[in-house]
Amino acid sequence: MCGVVCAVETRPVESFVYAAHRRQRHRGPDSEGFFFEQIGATYIGLAHQRLAILDLSARGAQPMRSHSGNSVIIFNGEIYNYRSLASQYGLQDLRTGTDTEVALELIEKIGIFEASRAFNGMWSIIVFNRGQNRLYFSRDRLGKKPLYYASTKKGMVFASEMHSLLRHPDIEKTADSVTAGRFLAQALQNTDDHSWISGISAFPPAATGHIDVDDPTSGLRNIQKFWSYVDFINNRETRNTSDFLEETYSTVQDAIDIRLHADVPVGIALSGGLDSSIIAAVSKRMHHDSGNAVRLFSATNPGKKEDESEYVFKVARHLGLDVTQFTLDAGGENGLYELLKECIRHNDGPLSSFSNVLFYKLMEAARQSDVTVVLTGQGADEAFCGYRKYPVLELKRRLKNRAFFAAFSLGLGIVKRGTVLSDFSFSEAKRYLGRSNADLLGPQAKTSFRAARLAEITTLADRQWLDIEQYSVPYLCHYEDRMSMAWSREVRAPFLDFRVIELGLKMPATLKLHIGWTKYPLRQAFASQLPASVTWRKDKKGFINPQDDWLRSTLKDQVLSLMSNPSAEVYTQGLVNRSEYLKRFHSYCQGSKTVWFRDVFSPFSLELWLQELRHTP
Repeated sequence: MCGVVCAVETRPVESFVYAAHRRQRHRGPDSEGFFFEQIGATYIGLAHQRLAILDLSARGAQPMRSHSGNSVIIFNGEIYNYRSLASQYGLQDLRTGTDTEVALELIEKIGIFEASRAFNGMWSIIVFNRGQNRLYFSRDRLGKKPLYYASTKKGMVFASEMHSLLRHPDIEKTADSVTAGRFLAQALQNTDDHSWISGISAFPPAATGHIDVDDPTSGLRNIQKFWSYVDFINNRETRNTSDFLEETYSTVQDAIDIRLHADVPVGIALSGGLDSSIIAAVSKRMHHDSGNAVRLFSATNPGKKEDESEYVFKVARHLGLDVTQFTLDAGGENGLYELLKECIRHNDGPLSSFSNVLFYKLMEAARQSDVTVVLTGQGADEAFCGYRKYPVLELKRRLKNRAFFAAFSLGLGIVKRGTVLSDFSFSEAKRYLGRSNADLLGPQAKTSFRAARLAEITTLADRQWLDIEQYSVPYLCHYEDRMSMAWSREVRAPFLDFRVIELGLKMPATLKLHIGWTKYPLRQAFASQLPASVTWRKDKKGFINPQDDWLRSTLKDQVLSLMSNPSAEVYTQGLVNRSEYLKRFHSYCQGSKTVWFRDVFSPFSLELWLQELRHTP
């Protein structure tokens, strides 16, 4: 896990490269490296911030040159199957123990497109090939590792974090109204290549592309997808339930195992739910003789209704492991307010909830415990239908298709298991019922807003893919990256292994939602590894915190002070309707069940980010 900066322009680029590098220095505190070269009228600059995970010696430093001297790479991420790739492709005389060197040599040998298809991992890669006079780019299948770019008057610039690109004089600090509209009306972020800054885009996941160094103003060319839904969803095999469960067990186990390899301490973010508990159980079993002890971290809320400590300690006791826990103390009005602003400063945009803040503090705890790599359970809900919306959408689909008996069977299972109706919230579910907060938008955001069809479903797998590609996974990856890198920690997500995603989407809906259970394949496949009370939980909440209490009481005066001001940025930029917001916040504070937390938190969070943007040098 590192940071990268790249500039290719028909003018000197050193000043920008150094400035952007300083802005994201926290991403790689272990070492730094630079590469500058002029080719004809074009100037190329590369910068790398290293967080050393494999081969901690100076041999792993970047930018790294290939054996031939023909290519130079800067790389952010991990290629988990690098050792098997080195063997498979006969990469010999390797000088380091890093995945970076394997990636570079393989790209030079078979090209960046085919190499990307072979990689299993998370990455954003930039390679300068002298022989072809091109800069090549690649980003991992699910966009775990960020890569932003912008066109300038003289070429293009790239960086791991959006704010780093603001160090370029050609790029203006103008908020993107399309992004704002989606965020405010439907609580969506990172759904496509739009960033929070107009003119800055995200390089697409699962894609490669290049720039011709001789003509940098022509921009990115030949952007190609090397992995897509249609590539695998039509290749379904007829298998029985036991075969699917066996493959679930073996695939998930291997996805966890390959992510435990590191030359630094590894830990697990344990929430007390199924996904992180599976990771903890597999990690303990796979590495009990390795001498590399598994470390557990958790956020708890003793005495609060959201507290998960009962299940956290139940799993820890079952596995015979200690767990490091912390409680997020609101610290009074100013303490929580300043912490919120600190997280927004790191997030490259507004926060969606206090879960982001909780994760930030969890990463701080990992750093204090000297744990550099942390595994999380992100992706399991999307791959195996863990969210409560999936049974409801599938029930809707069956009724629409007049499959009444199948609908009755699923509905009966939902009622019997209690997996959906417990903790059901209309204010949260309304966006999946075709409702949005478009009336909260100001004139500029309303003009740009195009509602995503969150309530529509063709097949269950199609709907899962939309969450993986657009609606859910991209932002989860975004905030986990920013909050972890703020503390120079690397996060790995075994359930976002592309093999796990493909397996989950290929499974029949009747298995994923068997007799009303969400994530049935995961529950059943790992039932023998965990306490039954954890395996068959119905009320899993994730890293929950008392955010409603904080917004209604601790932060209420701060919200009103900021959002009552007609000169607030969200109003003067035409993003939020002031009277509608204040009316909604008043209803929320009165305990209205029709106003969701994000309905009132999102505009407040956006205002804090816009103020931060205004003061960004």
